[in-house]
Amino acid sequence: MFAPSVSGPEPLDEESRGRPRTPRSTSVHTVEALRSAARRLGGLLNPARLIEQIVRLPVPEVADLCVYFDLEAGGGPVPWVHAHEGRDGRRGVLVGSGAWDRDVVADATWLDDIANGAAESVEPTPGDPVEAFVARPGGAFRAVAVRGLSDVAGALVFHRADGGFDDTEVDALVDYAERVGTALASAHLYQYQARAASTLKAALVPEPLPDIPHAVLGAAFRSAFEAERIGGDFYEVHEVPGGFDFSFGDVSGKGDEAAVLTGRIRQSLEALRLVEHDPLRLMEHLNLLLLRTDPEKFSTMVLGRVTPLPAGGLRVRAAGGGHPPPLVVGVDGRVREEYIGGIFVGAIEDAPFRDREFDLAPGETLVVYSDGVTEARNPLSGGQMVGEERVHGVLAECAGMPAPVVCERLVQYVDDWLGGEEHDDITVLAVQAPAAGPDVTP
Repeated sequence: MFAPSVSGPEPLDEESRGRPRTPRSTSVHTVEALRSAARRLGGLLNPARLIEQIVRLPVPEVADLCVYFDLEAGGGPVPWVHAHEGRDGRRGVLVGSGAWDRDVVADATWLDDIANGAAESVEPTPGDPVEAFVARPGGAFRAVAVRGLSDVAGALVFHRADGGFDDTEVDALVDYAERVGTALASAHLYQYQARAASTLKAALVPEPLPDIPHAVLGAAFRSAFEAERIGGDFYEVHEVPGGFDFSFGDVSGKGDEAAVLTGRIRQSLEALRLVEHDPLRLMEHLNLLLLRTDPEKFSTMVLGRVTPLPAGGLRVRAAGGGHPPPLVVGVDGRVREEYIGGIFVGAIEDAPFRDREFDLAPGETLVVYSDGVTEARNPLSGGQMVGEERVHGVLAECAGMPAPVVCERLVQYVDDWLGGEEHDDITVLAVQAPAAGPDVTP
């Protein structure tokens, strides 16, 4: 949680403070100050920031010094964070951190009592290592246990230079520590869930496109949710002996729910490719798998296998599952449609999927895109969609451009068309046959 430092704390010198200490007149004042501090901890979900506020808020209304010892750090040094009023002309409350080595911890018997659950509240005896936090011995220390979800998470130590804590105040310190434990548990749970979600999302993000010696690849993606990197669109390219496979799809729904189905499809395709390579048969097997796992979800899809031609160019064998027809951009700017057909994958058991074979001449680019491209709406034209005609026009201007540039150019056009409005996932994949020349591999 904190970077261990075996250096000792800067001692608190009561006589050199930069401003007079706020008076603590009654136990009622202490109780109310701790309740107020506890209420302010609820919205903090970063553990390090939370601990800083845990020790900062009771100073100076409740105590001159507050220290938190982290007992969840393992078998090494015990990290601590402390807060005290500024001194030497400085204003406000200062926060510092460090760690106690195990030999120091061994001399603090009260800390062992708290860690083992033997004490909820204890007063360190004179000569205890905790006195190193103040310049002059004296006053009163009080340590209380901070409990986590199932065990003791830490210990809070309070110090007053001008007197001790009465029973009412000790009860208030224990109550504050209990609320601190709840806040810390919530923060740690949130961090765990955030890390888990980040890990899962990383597994759903499309992998970088591979370097293919006989083709130029490009891709671009914009999630329907600006803060997310995942959605219902997916694409993958895998090099295989004699060529490469590609998959492109658009699952039903948006956001995390769609991303879960996306991950399931990608994993299923990876497993099915171990026993099947033909795009049409692969799609048929995937259709049955989706019907068995979640019959209410479906996806449009294009699966393809690409092989280089001896005289240059690429041969594409593709199967279609209800997806918009791929487009081929010629070197002269002409755009042709390669219609495949088929029905949604995962919709019905005996789905009539289709496949076809076609060639890309040197310099031609195959473009597969999701319906988020054509169905993007312009708010300044009454919600008019981009449509296929505009997509053809943009791609015609991309003749001769590298595949990655073609993808970004089309997605940028759609972004401009949307004018910042909400949209579906926008995804483009391009497969380009290298232009004819001396470097073309026969």
